[in-house]
Amino acid sequence: MKPLHTLLALVCALGGAAAPARASTVSYHLNGRVTQVKGAAGPLGALGVQHDALVSIDWTIERTTPVHDTNPAVFSTSYWATTPANGITSFTVKIGSWTATGQSPTAPGTIDVNVISVRDGPPSQPLDTLDLSRSSVDTNSLVTANDPNGSEIVLNLAAPDGGGSTSNALGEQDPAKYPASTGYVVGRTGVEVDFSIGGPDPTVKCRASQLASAGALCQSTLACLAAHAKAPAKDPNDVKLDACEQKAHDKFVAAFDKAAASAVRAGLACPTSEDGAAFAGDFATAADAVVSVVQSVNPQTPTVVSSWYSGAGAMCGAAAKAEAKNAAKPTTKLALLREKARLKLGTAAQAAVTKAEARGVAFDPEPDVAGLVESIDHLVDDAVAELAGP
Repeated sequence: MKPLHTLLALVCALGGAAAPARASTVSYHLNGRVTQVKGAAGPLGALGVQHDALVSIDWTIERTTPVHDTNPAVFSTSYWATTPANGITSFTVKIGSWTATGQSPTAPGTIDVNVISVRDGPPSQPLDTLDLSRSSVDTNSLVTANDPNGSEIVLNLAAPDGGGSTSNALGEQDPAKYPASTGYVVGRTGVEVDFSIGGPDPTVKCRASQLASAGALCQSTLACLAAHAKAPAKDPNDVKLDACEQKAHDKFVAAFDKAAASAVRAGLACPTSEDGAAFAGDFATAADAVVSVVQSVNPQTPTVVSSWYSGAGAMCGAAAKAEAKNAAKPTTKLALLREKARLKLGTAAQAAVTKAEARGVAFDPEPDVAGLVESIDHLVDDAVAELAGP
């Protein structure tokens, strides 16, 4: 859970008098296919690492990494990390149920590799390249083989005719525009997993659609609770509430399963094999945490409870919508959109409490506004993780 920032800090981030600074980090995602497995083929194959298996690659870089080497003769600049907080700050390669993760080795005398090299070739020599190398660990040490120096993730992105790099500055590259790209995870003992990179992620469309559906389910369900909380005496047996929640559930399941079916017809896939009913069951369990926070408000003032459910639904819908758009087309604005949703709920929830107190309502204990925001954040994060697949 990301902590709530202060109102002043967010106002500055959203653009007060001064222009907002660009994000210090940027994240990327690519897909590929395994081309070769050298050594440990049996154990790796048991985890799904085999020829033509789908490869998912994600990494984040810190833009202000110090420049350690610029070579004008070859139009290249290399960036070397000096602390764990710069350079390649996260790096993950997933194939089946096997994962290689960027991580600094901890044994004395080991070498920490964390390098990014960018070439922006001129018209006369248009080759553009983006090369990344990072020390790593992997599932069951199948590549590292418990070698103290671990393994290394390497990406060699290349655009022979240019069009990949717009400059040598970090964060100015679009990895999808390097058509001749490869990568590998290699251990010091010779075990290696090679892969080609390119082509669209076959799961993107389904994941984005299912995330949007999950956001609609969350917002609709909490809207049902908000409506019931306004006048619970008018629905003493929760008949209307149950009907409202069932309608939201059925609409979600239909949309969720439709996205999966559409992916199959198009020759694509969804990141998760879970169906709508299973996800809805998991959602109902996760949503209990939100309900628990709202029910902790004492006394259960209808205007406050209804406002909290309504605001929580709005935050959930907005955050899930931002995640769905990011899944379809990654953007550096995701964190800002999520923070705006948090701030909006926090402000509205506190305003409802303040208004009730002005009318003489004495809450004991003080309503947990931060806990409400946190519960929605966890709900959305859990949905994102679940829809990302295994």
